[in-house]
Amino acid sequence: MNIEKKGLLFLSYGSPLSKDDLVPYMTSIRHGRVPTDAEVVNLTRRYDAIGQWSNVELQTMAERQYETLITLLPSMPSAIGYLHMKPSIADAVDDLVQQGVEHIVAIVTAPFFTSLGTGAYEKQVQAAIGTHQGVTFDVIRSWWDQPPFMEYWVKAVSDCINDTNDVFVIFSAHSIPLINSHNGDSYALALEKSAREIAERCGLSNWSVAWQSAALHGQWLGPTVEEAINQALRNGAIHIAFVPFGFVSNHVEVLYDNDVECKELVDAGGAVYMRAQMPNCNETFLQAMASAILERIHS
Repeated sequence: MNIEKKGLLFLSYGSPLSKDDLVPYMTSIRHGRVPTDAEVVNLTRRYDAIGQWSNVELQTMAERQYETLITLLPSMPSAIGYLHMKPSIADAVDDLVQQGVEHIVAIVTAPFFTSLGTGAYEKQVQAAIGTHQGVTFDVIRSWWDQPPFMEYWVKAVSDCINDTNDVFVIFSAHSIPLINSHNGDSYALALEKSAREIAERCGLSNWSVAWQSAALHGQWLGPTVEEAINQALRNGAIHIAFVPFGFVSNHVEVLYDNDVECKELVDAGGAVYMRAQMPNCNETFLQAMASAILERIHS
């Protein structure tokens, strides 16, 4: 197919812009189940703590990443769609079709694939494209193995540690439920492999991979970040550095789950909490996405 008829679909989770967004946002996340008052209060408290309602950077992070990404690519039709906010994925697909796109290349901001997580985007893309005759699509399921991804995190970890002695590094990512339909995911293996390469290139001797931000119900992939912190403290760690490399930007699961909850545990254990800087709109990091996109466009 002529490259001129291909277009880019940039997919992200979405972030609430105001407190009025919370109920529809949480309802979407819960597959149509309206949150309880207690659930809304709990999430509101977390967003209040990180300044979500006054921080435009947090509210528009994905849009800013998208705008930076397209500067790293040749001129082509593109659109951004959110899993749980507007514009929806269906809106973005409609936009691309109106621009004359016949084949859509989609990429999710999440660098590691899991059928429950990034797979949800793919299902919505497929459903939206099904309403347009003659339009095809291709999803880039993961892009963590692109060299710029590793380049960014090696530097971020090195800058965070900065020759600090007696440091234990915890590489973290969002946990996933342990249910049969997802046990075959390569998610955990990919994260372990990536963390090991970063650790080796940074010369780390004390590190582990742990899982965070799980729901309170059900069985989830472990060990948890809390368990990793406790193990590091038992081993005598003086500094504990977090590397939430399963995420791509500052948001509630980093700024609260890590910087508030994990920090409280580290502080209570008498150690010093540290965290590597998130990529946000860093061009080196976004070049990893751009490289994966270019490979797929020209394949």
